[in-house]
Amino acid sequence: MKIIRLLYLKYILSLSICLISSYVIFFIFSLLGNLNEDYFFKTIINLSLLNSFQILLYLPCFIFLISVILLTIFLRSKNEMIIIKSYINIKMMMIFFLPVAFFFTILELNKNDLVTFFENSKNNLVQQKNENLPRIIINEQNGYKDLIVLKNINKKNLEKAEFRYYQIFNKKIEVAEFSNNLKIFNNNLIATNYSQYKENIIKDYANQKIININFNDLFKQSSIVLNLSSKYNYEINNKLINEFVFFILFLCYVFFIFSNKKYVNIKESLSNPILISLFFIIYSFLIFNNSLSIFKNEFEILASCIIGILVLKESLYE
Repeated sequence: MKIIRLLYLKYILSLSICLISSYVIFFIFSLLGNLNEDYFFKTIINLSLLNSFQILLYLPCFIFLISVILLTIFLRSKNEMIIIKSYINIKMMMIFFLPVAFFFTILELNKNDLVTFFENSKNNLVQQKNENLPRIIINEQNGYKDLIVLKNINKKNLEKAEFRYYQIFNKKIEVAEFSNNLKIFNNNLIATNYSQYKENIIKDYANQKIININFNDLFKQSSIVLNLSSKYNYEINNKLINEFVFFILFLCYVFFIFSNKKYVNIKESLSNPILISLFFIIYSFLIFNNSLSIFKNEFEILASCIIGILVLKESLYE
């Protein structure tokens, strides 16, 4: 267990150096980019700090790769890698590594929500009037996704306000509505007339439509996007499960190739495992962020199978 503790200490050191150095670099570039904006210097500093966090959250796998490279360099510098490989087997190594892989996998799967949080924080920081920001309300139920977009919404003046509504099912717009004649009555937002697209037909309606929104509560939230979807959706998401499996296996594979006995020697170059890891980072981005409409699930499952075979190969070889 002393060796496991040593590995954790070395990895925490490697990860800290990676995060601090990356954050400083991103902060400097963000600061230079924001100096042209017409904000107070304090606002520019805070904006650059948030932007740096946001960039870090975009790149969890890349941050993990750099931290593993630093860990390997530290362990090889004093020949500690040879000692570790001599005293512990692959199962003990996995005891050390699985919590790290699990943490970065969770971060990878939730990075979009975290990025959105920082994006909203940035918008709230630079806004002059919170009520002038557009508002987006999302509600997903039973496979349907309701999307309401409110532009130029102001508590005191709705003259330039616009209402857009989209009902999406199976990635297709089933119903769309638009109105730029809005009013408030009993804390409800009402469209005095509106246009509707449904079943490939566009119709204009002169009757009023009550928009199911609490107008006062709309301005109490600090974020632009309000998600009303149920927090307790127990439906099995096959895509999410497959992504979780892929990234767990991928991070294991990265760790295995850097801890391979071939690279214990300090004279051996790390260029091969670095290039292989970068290739699979790009590969994972292309597989899980493409716009394919056919065989998308099959390609994602195939990616998990490929990385699983590579992990099995590395573990058996060790």
